[in-house]
Amino acid sequence: MLQSKNLVYYLLGISIIIKLVLLFVLGAKPFLDGTGYIKIAHEIVENNFLYPSNELIDAPVSPYIYSFFVWLENFIGINAYAIPNIILATATIYIVYLISLEVFNNQKIANITAIITTFYPFLNFYSISILTETIYIFFLYLSFLYGIRFIKNFEYKNLILFTLFFTIDTLTRFQNLAMYPFILGLFIYFGYKKQNIIPIILIFSGVFLLTMTPWWIRNYKVFNEFVITSQGYSGHVFYAGNNPKNKTGGGIVPIDVDYSQFDNITNLEEKDKAQWKAGIEWIKNNPTDWIILEFRKFKRLFSLTFYAKQYDKWYYNLISVLSYGVILLLFLYSLFFIKPYFKELSLMFLYSFLMVGIYMVFIASIRYRLPIEPFMIILASFGIYRLKSE
Repeated sequence: MLQSKNLVYYLLGISIIIKLVLLFVLGAKPFLDGTGYIKIAHEIVENNFLYPSNELIDAPVSPYIYSFFVWLENFIGINAYAIPNIILATATIYIVYLISLEVFNNQKIANITAIITTFYPFLNFYSISILTETIYIFFLYLSFLYGIRFIKNFEYKNLILFTLFFTIDTLTRFQNLAMYPFILGLFIYFGYKKQNIIPIILIFSGVFLLTMTPWWIRNYKVFNEFVITSQGYSGHVFYAGNNPKNKTGGGIVPIDVDYSQFDNITNLEEKDKAQWKAGIEWIKNNPTDWIILEFRKFKRLFSLTFYAKQYDKWYYNLISVLSYGVILLLFLYSLFFIKPYFKELSLMFLYSFLMVGIYMVFIASIRYRLPIEPFMIILASFGIYRLKSE
């Protein structure tokens, strides 16, 4: 069975069934963020599919995708907004399967990857959650597929497609923006002996600029100045993760942060600067507390059990330990044996290190580690194959 090239297609069908059953039993999970995305999706439809000028914080891709399902809300209610996530989560199984095949050139490892990704509880749960996670992971791993192909063969079409999809992913979550110089450096490192690095730089920069330009034009019209991402929120998150009240590494109000000192600042840009300044001042004045907090953030990010009260129950924690916990052990085991594949895996390793670094600067949550879990599954699948072969 593990040798079959058709197994993945059966798994895609099973994935759709699993996710639809979960949607029927549990219903869509909008959370606080999702409520905002639904609101923006309605505004986009009402504004003839132009992004509303009154929305100053969120990245545009998720609300735009949800906007195409506003009509369906009339028939199945809020569950309509889980449908695109179910579709993209299922497509992600195939993409992760292709990445595993690209890296290891082994049908059995690729099929193990697809099997685990199909049944993995966290990925299934988030497929019925109206958040950015599933959309972000889809574009992220689609870009990884082409990035790995570029590193292997240095065909410029793969570089174009990597940059296009990674930039769309950036417009899903702006956190990617800090990663571009490092990723370009990785491509130059592998390519300078085989290729003229000038085309690599020009293509990478050109596709990034072309893809971001519509958003920048919109921002210039809204803010009357050049704004790269959005306005007035990074300081909000930074202060949440770096303030005297935070003892857990999270960013939950009022447990981890109190924003009352900024209530008198109405201008978003000024409030953002004030929150950055307050967070930096706290770090400067409390370096030991900050270092301790960084360890807590790391622990929280990779925790086997849940912190949120509604999920901190023995059965949820058991599911986490038996799924993520096992994958984590197999992932760590595989690290001792992946040297022959390091070049192909380097892009995903780089992203993972940078992602962890970003959340160490801001706030940590089990939810935020989800984008690297398909990568962990890929390496865990290699670990399973190696153990089975022995």
